[in-house]
This record gives sequence, structure tokens and C-alpha cells, in this order.
Amino acid sequence: MSWRSWVVPAGVSDWAAQRSKYLTQFDDSGGTWEAAQAQSSGYDSREILSRVTTSTQAVLRAEAAFERDGVAFTAPQYRWPVLAGLLEVAARDGELKVLDFGGSLGSLYWQHRKFFSGFKVSWGVVEQPEFVAVGKGLDQSTIEFFCSVTEYLESVTPNVVLLSSVLQYLPNPEQTLRELLATPADTVILDRTPISTATSNVPCLQVVPQHIYAGSYPAWIFSNTWLRNQFAGWEIVAEFDGIEPAGHTQNGIHFSWDGLIAQRKAND
Repeated sequence: MSWRSWVVPAGVSDWAAQRSKYLTQFDDSGGTWEAAQAQSSGYDSREILSRVTTSTQAVLRAEAAFERDGVAFTAPQYRWPVLAGLLEVAARDGELKVLDFGGSLGSLYWQHRKFFSGFKVSWGVVEQPEFVAVGKGLDQSTIEFFCSVTEYLESVTPNVVLLSSVLQYLPNPEQTLRELLATPADTVILDRTPISTATSNVPCLQVVPQHIYAGSYPAWIFSNTWLRNQFAGWEIVAEFDGIEPAGHTQNGIHFSWDGLIAQRKAND
């Protein structure tokens, strides 16, 4: 008989076991990014791209309000902190030139498009080649798709960098963030990013609940100290909660999903 049998009231342990099937799991037992990657199914899965494509096409046909993570939503929902950051840039510069890094098929643009009238908008998504190919084939003329930041910068000078639920899935987030902070953009908006009070970043295997789809990927839980150090020379002007519930890794590291808006300091 396990300790749970006598500490947890009858029925509660069964309920907890069932509930855990519907929560995203974060397994940090491997200890390295490489170990998590070796165990993962990967986020270049054809199933993921197929789901995102189908949901985005529903949005373009006005059969859905917006798409997020491959799920089509029938009613509008807005990320007000992100939208506020974007509109502040538009008000300041008179136009919006977004470098949407890891932006899928333009999810955040379609989600908030009703607010982007009255000023010029240039929206460029930097994504994996498979997403770029699909994005360029969509029946739309609003969003441009690029395979790299370098390719994007050859044709557009951004005034804002957007990173929504993407930085944690990069093998070398520090290098990518350094590259993005070096662009001409004076504002960076980070959203839906797992952050803990741990002293260092924690590599995990993120396991998607079966009722969503069968998938797993390597992911980082970022140290709050580490993340703030990346923004040396920038002022963090706003911080806000993400949409995901707080969680913990298999080894008990607690984290929350947070966002921030950072602006380049005038003398840098």
C-alpha cells in the first residue's frame, strides 16, 4: 500500500489521476535539452501543422473568430496586454511593423485584426520552412512569411518584435533573443512564457494532453533572473500574466506563464 492510499481520502487519488491526464506535463528528469529532445515527438509534427492550417483557413473563411495552438475559437478573445503594447507602438510611430517570431500562420494578427484599422500595418512572421510554405499558400495578402530574421530584415525594418509562446521551444534561446534585440525594433513584447524563481533555466519534456493531440517537445522553464539579464539596456515597462495556469515540473520546480513589454533605453 502506497502512502497515497492512507494520506489521500478515498476517491481523491483516482480523481487526481484522471485530472492529470488533461494537464500538460513537464518532465525535467532528463536534465538536458538534448535528453528532452531525444524523447520528444517534436513540434515540426505534420499533425500540428495540419491542425493549425485547418483552423487558420476557418478563420479566413469567417467560420471562426481566431485560431490559437491549432484550435479554432468561435468567439473573440483578446490578449489585452499584447494589444496595448502593439497599439502604443502604432500611436508612437504612426505605423506598426511587426516581426512576429514563431508566429505560426499569423495567429495573433488574425486574433486582433479588428483593432488594426486607421494606421499602416506590416506584419511579418518568421517560422519553420514548413509553416512558411503553407503561409505563403494561404488566400490572404496581409501577412508575409519568412524563414529567418535575416531574410525578414532584408525587406522590412521592424518597430516591434513579438514573441508569443515561442522562446521556450528554441534550443538556444539566448542566441535568438540576442539576435532579435539587435534589430532596429525599439519594443519587444514577450507573452505566454514559463518563468520560475530557479537560479538557472530548466530543460523539460513538455507532454501535451492526449485529448488535445499526441505530442511532446523539449521546452525551457526560464529563470526570472536569467531572463531579466537578457534585457540589459532595455526597460521593462510592463509585466502581465499569461493565459495558462501556473504549473510545476516533475521535480517540483514551480513556474508561471508570464509576459512583459520592454523598450530600448534612449541612450542605447
